[in-house]
Amino acid sequence: MRRLDGQVTIVTGAGRGIGKGIAECFIDQGATVIIATKEYEEGKLTEKELRDQGGNVAFIQTDITSEESIKNMIQETMRMFGKINTLVNNAGITLFKPLEEATISDWDKLINIDLRGPFLCSKYALPHMKKQKQGAIINISSNHAISTLPNSEIYAAAKGGINAMTKSMALSLGEHGIRVNSICPGFTDTPHYNQWLLEKENKDLISKEVKQLHALGRICTPKDIGKLAVYLSSDDSFMITGENIVIDGGVSARLYNSEIC
Repeated sequence: MRRLDGQVTIVTGAGRGIGKGIAECFIDQGATVIIATKEYEEGKLTEKELRDQGGNVAFIQTDITSEESIKNMIQETMRMFGKINTLVNNAGITLFKPLEEATISDWDKLINIDLRGPFLCSKYALPHMKKQKQGAIINISSNHAISTLPNSEIYAAAKGGINAMTKSMALSLGEHGIRVNSICPGFTDTPHYNQWLLEKENKDLISKEVKQLHALGRICTPKDIGKLAVYLSSDDSFMITGENIVIDGGVSARLYNSEIC
């Protein structure tokens, strides 16, 4: 028997990257997965790909900046499957811009997606989890919530907010059998990361230097994060709640660049 047989999991932003890796890991462990993502073609393609691999999946087009779209996602999940065991709040964007150049529009866009979105998804999933007296909410944060870089103020603020919200939610919901944790990834092999590299003139050198920052010698894969999410969803982690777990290969453990010391 697999860890998550018979369970239903919603993964926001599951069309690609970390979200897709998480969805694949939940499917591998027997869960039915809702692919909740904004881009229709991407969502349908991922749904087909995972279904062809034998997964029980459903795509629900979802814009997490829209309260009505989130309500629809939850309602459709309940209509199709009758329960929600795990909600993975993964959908998010990044922004690295000097503070004096950042605009109110930048702030509103990033906070709406990275912080308000997980708040609303959790808010509307909770009544169903409470009725079940069981559930897991996993917020995908970032190691930028723990230690960050210059020109990351808005992104760090959003992810720091996720971590603080996670702790409060865990305290509020524990009596209902609902556990809440956050995962804080570092560099991860996603289309976004690869596009960032392609935009650099010295991409090979940067890729090498990034890997050297990792104690384990490589960056994360989406499935590294997915395996941790599966664990946090399963009964094996029953006594873990309110935690912000960093998964970055040791990057945030480093005090100085290795060339300095």
